[in-house]
Amino acid sequence: MSVKEGLKNKKYKLVPPDGGWGYMIWIAVILNLVATTSFTGCFGIIFHELFIQLKMGSTHINLLIGITSICFAVSGFMTGPLLKFISMRKAGFIAATFLNLGSFGIIFVNSQLALFLCYGFMQGVGIGILNNISFSSINDYFVKRRLLSFSLIQSVTVVVAFLSPQLVKITLEVYGHRGAYILLAAINMQTFVAVFLMQPVDLHLKKIEMITVEDNEMKLLIVDDQSYEIPTVKISDKKRNSSYSDQKQEKDLKLSVTEDRSKGIKELILEALDVSFIKSFLLSNAGLGVAICISDDLIFTLVLPQTLYSLNWTEGEVAWAVSSACLGDLVTRVMFIIFSNWLLRFESQQIYIAGLFVAVITRIGILGSENYTTIIIYLALYGTSRCIIVILIPLVIAEAVQPEQFTSANGIFMLLFGFANLLFGPAIGAIRDLTGSYATAIYVLTSFFAIVIIFWIIEICYKKNKHKRQPKKNEPKK
Repeated sequence: MSVKEGLKNKKYKLVPPDGGWGYMIWIAVILNLVATTSFTGCFGIIFHELFIQLKMGSTHINLLIGITSICFAVSGFMTGPLLKFISMRKAGFIAATFLNLGSFGIIFVNSQLALFLCYGFMQGVGIGILNNISFSSINDYFVKRRLLSFSLIQSVTVVVAFLSPQLVKITLEVYGHRGAYILLAAINMQTFVAVFLMQPVDLHLKKIEMITVEDNEMKLLIVDDQSYEIPTVKISDKKRNSSYSDQKQEKDLKLSVTEDRSKGIKELILEALDVSFIKSFLLSNAGLGVAICISDDLIFTLVLPQTLYSLNWTEGEVAWAVSSACLGDLVTRVMFIIFSNWLLRFESQQIYIAGLFVAVITRIGILGSENYTTIIIYLALYGTSRCIIVILIPLVIAEAVQPEQFTSANGIFMLLFGFANLLFGPAIGAIRDLTGSYATAIYVLTSFFAIVIIFWIIEICYKKNKHKRQPKKNEPKK
């Protein structure tokens, strides 16, 4: 075989770039997450004056948060079906439009209904779609550097979230609450820049050579296999088979178009939603299990200060406790960035389960200790577990599904997370009120982690031993 023929017969495949334009995707996702999540912790500070003006009590505020959570969950879930009809960029533009219309609308809000519409509905929908397509973009562009990407992006977001209260405080003092809304609207406009940077991954796929068997070796294999009466394919038949294949594809295409025209609205909706995939992923550990864990962790974070106050801690001690947890979180994020290549030897779900183990141990340690220094150490370790539970969510989902199913799977997770918050929040609050003990509520939360760990270990063992239960094809019958 000549050199020219050898080069001609080489085969290539397209793979994600793991760099290149992917670094611009980093910037895009950081812009999206800063706009949609970094100022969430300042919710009470930002809208304090507006709540007073609109005479909104705790019931109305909780209703606003509930509407936002539902819109976030549903829009995130519907992103997958939406991408079957329009491109990711168009979906991002629609989401950015919703988010910014809501942001600018808040500047002129003078009624509770307007606030529910602008913040609860419009911003909730925009944030849900933007979050889903942001994580989907990282998943599309990166494989080997996926852990590094998520770690770096979320670390930058956490740093901005850490600085955001001071920025909001200064803005409120200088410009008032309406001026602060204008500043936030300007920050949210950067989502249009982010969407512009989100080019389709197909434009940046990397071509790598595939290792193939040479034609001569293939011919020998085909001839040798004739003794086993296996049908052979001649090289001279290539054009004829290709022509037949083209005719068959054209016929199938015409049939497909005819079937599509005869489909009803119900069938189209079911096809877009991919009901069979929803059923399989909905109750999996990567779906329901992760949603329970992140909701559980969020509730624990919210009740932690009240728990420490119930132990007669001072405000200064509680502040140090929260800071130690944040420090543990931040240090772990940095460690993920540094050791991302080494961690590739482990499955994401294995690291995730390890994080859940650490969370269970630290919670029990916090409740079982009376020494201040010991509790501070446990809280720093809790920050480590929280980092693992939050950062690895997209990676765990990506491991559980095919690449083209990631957006739908992430949407299902977002839907489960939204409804888990609506269910667990009031339930844990009721347990606290009935028992009069924060410790009891935290033990209940910790038991959910233990249940997820048990089911996840069972699933891993089942999958690893699955091949042993399957009969071998060449095994002689007894």
